Amino acid sequence: MTRLIIAICIALAASLCLAAVSSAHKVNIFAYVDGDTVVTDSGYSRSRRVNKGVVEVHDAASGKLLLSGTTDGEGRYAFAVPAEAREAKMDLLLVLKAGEGHQAEWTVKYEEFGGSDAESAPETPSPSAPEPATPALRNAPSAVDPAAIRAVVRSELAPIKRMLAEMHDSGPGVTEILGGIGYIFGLFGVAAYMKSRRAD
Repeated sequence: MTRLIIAICIALAASLCLAAVSSAHKVNIFAYVDGDTVVTDSGYSRSRRVNKGVVEVHDAASGKLLLSGTTDGEGRYAFAVPAEAREAKMDLLLVLKAGEGHQAEWTVKYEEFGGSDAESAPETPSPSAPEPATPALRNAPSAVDPAAIRAVVRSELAPIKRMLAEMHDSGPGVTEILGGIGYIFGLFGVAAYMKSRRAD
């Protein structure tokens, strides 16, 4: 009876360990749009990044491959939004291939990068307003530069986007913790089993 209980404990511990191993190698990809560029961030965890992983960019609707690239040592890969995707108003499906069957996906909606068309379009000149009578008003700037505003907003949002990328790569979850506990119990089970065999 004791051996049966020990065998059940070992089997339970082994199943928890296998679950932990599979979750420990889970890979994530996060992407955000920065102007005309899509920036991707890939990792197994906050501290372990995907180096030399392949990021494929597909048309989300048809699955057509538009381009691909490789992540750097920090798990990052950036690419310019393909003109084809902008013209056809495609959603982009990003597929990360990190080797050994590790794969993750992220979708970038057209709405996230399509708005830059309007931003980059030349502004139509407004009808000329009557010239101010006062010299001080004549020398004042007529309007705020939209490009300068976009640059300021972009620089302010960059740390927030990076923070979101780090939050996406969460630390050990419940499965990993339970797997670690199961591994410890498994070692105790094996030790108890070997001790019981010696006693016999």
